[in-house]
Amino acid sequence: MGPQRLHLFPRLSHNQRLVHHQLSISPMPYKQFSALDAEGNTAHWVYFEGLAEHLVIDQDLRVESRQYNPFDFLIYPFETVRLPIVYPDQLLQPLSPYFPSHPPKGMVAEWASAIRTEAGSQTLDFLLMVCERLKKEFTYAAREKGPPHPPEETLVARRGSCRDLSWLMVAACQHVGLAARFVSGYAWSTEDISNHDLHAWVEVYLPGAGWRGFDPTLGSPVTANHVALAASVHPQLTAPLSGSYFGGAASELKTSVQLRLLDL
Repeated sequence: MGPQRLHLFPRLSHNQRLVHHQLSISPMPYKQFSALDAEGNTAHWVYFEGLAEHLVIDQDLRVESRQYNPFDFLIYPFETVRLPIVYPDQLLQPLSPYFPSHPPKGMVAEWASAIRTEAGSQTLDFLLMVCERLKKEFTYAAREKGPPHPPEETLVARRGSCRDLSWLMVAACQHVGLAARFVSGYAWSTEDISNHDLHAWVEVYLPGAGWRGFDPTLGSPVTANHVALAASVHPQLTAPLSGSYFGGAASELKTSVQLRLLDL
């Protein structure tokens, strides 16, 4: 097996604390270490030697998450409460990867522009309306394999997985000039979102408020029930496991996620 990169360690925030983390890997790696990737996510790298017939990764993760008000922030400078946002000069370079070199056009651009008009060009109203539309007007469809569908494909189909809906929201945000990125992690909900499997949502950079999460699958801002693993301008860079193997063996991937609410 070639080197394997794991994005399984939680990206903790001011309202979340790591209580327990245990990672078991079979066969035993001969080298294992953690590192921050180019976008500040914690990645685990594992290296193997010799031949292997399987790769099993088991993680036991417990996070203490305190409830908070997702609207407890101010957008500053105050004029950026309206679209289009003009980001301060000192932010333009670090945020440049989260603006597309070729902004969305066609149907996605028209859809985003119509919502912006309906929201009166109010930044937060636009974000909440996009979330609401994707929740109410699109059908959620679990899909275990493959990258997010192109935004226009999801818009035409009016259905998609959490990563499809999130990638469409990223495109809509970028069309109106908002820095946006794709997030992978876990979310606890009373709704059936792929049986609480790995989840995806969106983060938007708001001046004065920083990166703020919005979940188009649930139609709401991100809450204490979300635990982020990785965020990136490229969805494939948030994959929980990526790597390679060499040889003639057939490959089959099986995954299982169990989420439980614990009274810590």
